[in-house]
Amino acid sequence: MACGPWTPEVVAPLGVHIPNGSPVSMLVTSQPCDHRLQVVMNTPRAAVRPNPGNTIAVDHDWYEEHIAAQADGQYNIDTSVINQLMAEAGNLIGDGAPLKASSWKIGVKPISSDGEPVVGELQKVPGCFVVFTHSGATLALILGEILTQEMLTGVRHPMLATFRPERFS
Repeated sequence: MACGPWTPEVVAPLGVHIPNGSPVSMLVTSQPCDHRLQVVMNTPRAAVRPNPGNTIAVDHDWYEEHIAAQADGQYNIDTSVINQLMAEAGNLIGDGAPLKASSWKIGVKPISSDGEPVVGELQKVPGCFVVFTHSGATLALILGEILTQEMLTGVRHPMLATFRPERFS
């Protein structure tokens, strides 16, 4: 089960407690640019990763206080904050010129209250596995592989020991 920021609400009726620390955050996609970025970079002011179409995906958490909720349930942020984030990202790649934003999405980022991924079989619901994390770009492949092995063999992988849902029990 992977239900994004609503995962704790979905598993609660099953008697499983996963504290939700999901903040409202933003992901910005750059305009296409000539870059050679091939890695995910997490720095104090910008997190950047290569994205399809020769674009860069950029996010962080320092600007979350600038996101404003609207009466209709939507969110907005001043474009000056987006420009500042893209300037930070531009300092990390290329010639240091600010990247130009093509689009941005604001929504709830799935994060547990302790900030760590929640991954593994629910002890209270055998056969039901959960993944609750924002780290999809960096962890998706290995988590898929490890969970597949756990599902097929029933053997708990030691790499998930500190990330299991029962740590909140």
